[in-house]
Amino acid sequence: MPNELADSTSPYLRAHADNPVDWRMWTKETLAEAARRDVPILISIGYSTCHWCHVMAHESFEDEAVAAMMNDRFVPVKIDREELPDIDAYYMNALQAMTGQGGWPMTVFATPAGSPFYAGTYFPPAPRGNLPAFTQVLSAVSATWTDRRDEVNQMTARMDRGLAEMADAVTSALPAEAAAESLTPDELDSAAAALLDSYDPAWGGFGGAPKFPPMMNVLQLLAAFVRLGGTASAGERADDGDSARPGTGGTTSANGGEAGEHPMDRVRAEGRLGWLGADGHLTGELVLDCLIAVRSTLARIASGGMRDQVRGGIARYSVDRQWFVPHFEKMLYDNALYLRAVIGWAKVERALDSGAKWLALAEREIADTANFLIRDLSTDDGFIAALDADSLNSAGVSEEGAAYVFTPEEFAEAGQAGLLGLVDSPAGEELSGQVVAAVRIIDWLGMEDVPFDAEHPAPWDIEATKRQREALEQMRARRSQPARDTKIITEWNSLAVTALAEAALYSGAGAEDSGGADSTGSADPTGGAITGNAESADSARWAETAVRFWTAMHDRFEQAGASEPVDAAGPTGFDVRRSFTGDVAGPGRGGLADWAQLITAGITVRQLPDGAPSVRVDDLVELGATMLDLFTAERGDGVLEAVDSLGDGIIDVKSADPVDNTVPSGRSAAAEAALLLAELGVEAATSGGSEFGGWELSGEAASPGGVAELDTGRLLEVRDRLLGVYRALAGQAPRGCGHALWQAERALSPVRVATVDEAMRNIAARHPSLTLLTASTGVPGPDGREVDVPAGTAIVCRGTQCSLPVGTAAELVGLLDG
Repeated sequence: MPNELADSTSPYLRAHADNPVDWRMWTKETLAEAARRDVPILISIGYSTCHWCHVMAHESFEDEAVAAMMNDRFVPVKIDREELPDIDAYYMNALQAMTGQGGWPMTVFATPAGSPFYAGTYFPPAPRGNLPAFTQVLSAVSATWTDRRDEVNQMTARMDRGLAEMADAVTSALPAEAAAESLTPDELDSAAAALLDSYDPAWGGFGGAPKFPPMMNVLQLLAAFVRLGGTASAGERADDGDSARPGTGGTTSANGGEAGEHPMDRVRAEGRLGWLGADGHLTGELVLDCLIAVRSTLARIASGGMRDQVRGGIARYSVDRQWFVPHFEKMLYDNALYLRAVIGWAKVERALDSGAKWLALAEREIADTANFLIRDLSTDDGFIAALDADSLNSAGVSEEGAAYVFTPEEFAEAGQAGLLGLVDSPAGEELSGQVVAAVRIIDWLGMEDVPFDAEHPAPWDIEATKRQREALEQMRARRSQPARDTKIITEWNSLAVTALAEAALYSGAGAEDSGGADSTGSADPTGGAITGNAESADSARWAETAVRFWTAMHDRFEQAGASEPVDAAGPTGFDVRRSFTGDVAGPGRGGLADWAQLITAGITVRQLPDGAPSVRVDDLVELGATMLDLFTAERGDGVLEAVDSLGDGIIDVKSADPVDNTVPSGRSAAAEAALLLAELGVEAATSGGSEFGGWELSGEAASPGGVAELDTGRLLEVRDRLLGVYRALAGQAPRGCGHALWQAERALSPVRVATVDEAMRNIAARHPSLTLLTASTGVPGPDGREVDVPAGTAIVCRGTQCSLPVGTAAELVGLLDG
C-alpha cells in the first residue's frame, strides 16, 4: 500500500511512494508523532536526478527487512531538497560539521524536535570499504538513542548552538564600514586576477576535475573586459590605468605596450584578434586574459561531451578535466546560466568582429540551448527542474548515460565525415558506450587559413554534420528516455525565463527584418546562426514562451495570495511559493532567491516588444518592496542583512549564505533585482507604511493611489550594500561570488537605453554594455503626462547622466561604447 508520499507534489518523493518504508513528509505532525513514540527521526534528503539516491533507494528502501527496521525504530521522513532548500541547507551544515564533507543522498538522524545528532550520506546494504552497512547504522543509532540519551542531548545542544552561530557567521564577522559600498574598479580588477590564477590554460575553466560550468564567473570576466575598454574603438577608450594582471610581474604601461596604446589595439594591429584564445594561454594583461579565459572556457564546453551535441543543452558537470565525460543529469539552472553566459559572449564577439568564427559559435550555443530549454525542459506553462542521469539500457537495467552514449558500431551508422566524433576518456570507462563530442571546433577556431563566409560555413552547418545529428537523434529516440522532474521551481524557472527573454532580445524578436545588423548598423556578411531570416521563427517562439511563462508564474502567485492572510502572502497579495507541480503548490514558501529571480525575469520580459502589456511595472515594484521588507533588515552596526528564507514554522531555519554556488545566492540575486528596479526610474512620493513598503510611481510606472517610500536613490543604496559584503570574498574566493562580482561590475556604470525605434532597439540589445531597454523617458511633461522619446531616436543614460536624443546608429554605438 502506498505510503504518505503518494500525495506529494515532488516526483522524487512520489517515486518512493511504493517503498515498504512508511515514509512521512516534513510536517509538524510528523515531528509530533516521533515525540509521542519517543523515537528519532530518520531524515533522507535527495532529489530526482541524484544517481546515488537511486542506488540507495534500490538497495535499502525497497528491502522489506531494512524497511521494517526503519519503521520500527524511527519515524522516516523524505525531503526533496529542491522543494525545501532551507531545510536541506540546515541539515547539510550539520552533516559537514560532523563529517567534514557533504552530498546527497543525505541521511540524518534527529530528535523529535528536529535537532541532528548523527549524519552521513550514502550507506551500502553491506559493509564496503570504510562505510558501514545501513542496517548497522540503524542499529547503532537506535541503541545510542535508547541507552545513551544524555549524550545525545548534549550533542544536539552543542550542534544547535553551532548551527545557529554558523547561520550568521559571515555577516556577523563583516565590519560595517566594509559593507557600506559596492566594490571599486581596483577591487574588481583584483578579483578577476585572483580568479584567473585558478584558470586551466589547457582546457579552460577553473581548477581541476570534476569541473562545473563556471557561468557566473564567465559573466564577471565579460563585464570586466568591457569595462577595461576591450570592445571600444581606439578613439573611444579612456585611460583606465594599468591593465597588467596583478601578481604576474607584468610591466605594461597604462594600456599595455607603448604609452596610450591599448592591448586590444595592439592585438588588432598584429592580426591576432581572430585566433586570440584558441590555444588558451594567458598573456599577463588583464583585459586580454579576461577574453582569452572566456573564449577558451566556452569553446571547450561547447565542443566537448558535457554539451549535448545532438539535442543541445549541457549536463551537470564534467567528470574529467577536458569537459569530455559528463555526469549526465541536466539541470534547468545550469542551462539557464549557460544561455545567459553565451548571450553575453555573443554581444562581446559581435562588438569585436561581426564576421568572426567566435561569434558564430556563440550564436550556435544560443540557438541550440534556447531550443533545448523549450523542447526538452518545458511544460505548457513553465520550465521543469531536470532530466535524470539514468535511464534503462538495452537490457532493461537502469544505467547512467544509457540514453546518450554510443558504441563505435552504432556511431558508424551516422557517418564519419561530419564534425561529430566519439571521445575516449578514462573517466568514461564504466559507461556502456562513448560520449559524442565536437572537439574539432577548437582546431577550426585556431586556423587562420581556413575561411569562414557564406561559401565556407561553420563545421556544424555542413551537410555531413547535419546528417550525423539527425541519425544520432533518431537512434536516441528509440531508447528509453531519462525521467523528467516536472516540478516548476520558481527560482530556476525565473532564471530560464530571464535567459530566454535575453536570447529573444539579442536575436531581435519582434523586428520586421530579423536579418540583423552588427554593432555599426551594417549588414552581417555571414548571416549568423541567430540573425538570418530562417531563425526568426525560433526568436519569436523564445519571446512568446518567455512572456507566457512569466505571466503564468505571476498569475499563479496572485491567485494563491488572494486566498492567504496578509501576513502570509505579504502586502502585495502575492503568495510566492518555492515550487509547483501542475497547479498544486509545493510545501515551501518562496525564499529570497525565488522573489529576486521572479522580479529579474519580469523586468527582462518587459523589455520584449510584446512583454510590456503582460508585465506591469507597479507589480514589479510592489514585489521588490515586499521582498526587501521580508528578507532584509538593518543590523545594529549598519550592515544590511539578507536572510535566504522565512522559515517553515517547524524548526527555526533562516540562513544567510552569500556564496554563489550552483545558482546565484539570494543576496546577489536580490542585488541584480535592485539594480534593474533602479533602472526602471522609480520615484518616491509621500512616506507611510513600512520602511520599504508602499510606492507611488512616476512615468510609465504610475499607479493611482499608491503610497510612499522607496525611491531610486534608496534602491541604489540597497544594491550597493547588498554587494558590499562581497568585499571580503572577492579577492580570496572569487569562484564563490561570480554572480555578485558580475552585478558589481554592472553597478559601476549601468546603461539604460530609451527608444521606440526597432533598429535602435536591436543595436542596443546586442551591445555588451546594455543594462536595460525601455520605451519610456520617465520624465513628466508640463501637462503631467510623460515626455515621449522622439520618434526615430534613442536616449542613453549611463549611471545618472543622460544624453540628448540621437538619431543614427553610429551616434548610438558611440554613446554605448562611451
